Amino acid sequence: MNERDEQRLQKTRDKIAQMKTVEQSILARDKKQQRKERTRRLIQSGALAEKYLHCENMPPSEVEKALKRLIENDKNTCKQL
Repeated sequence: MNERDEQRLQKTRDKIAQMKTVEQSILARDKKQQRKERTRRLIQSGALAEKYLHCENMPPSEVEKALKRLIENDKNTCKQL
């Protein structure tokens, strides 16, 4: 391979490396956005649970028990219909 071909090959490899870097950056940005959206949903859901279950001062384990009871009651109600 002559010198010119080697230079072209190196430029191509450099471009590939640069494109991989851009790809990783885009994927990381997307993942970060997804995490932000999930966090927002979790916060909103928690706020709604506090509002309707009146569980502002309950520890998470007690909130979980309350939610389980509601779900079980709902299942039993649906079976009776």
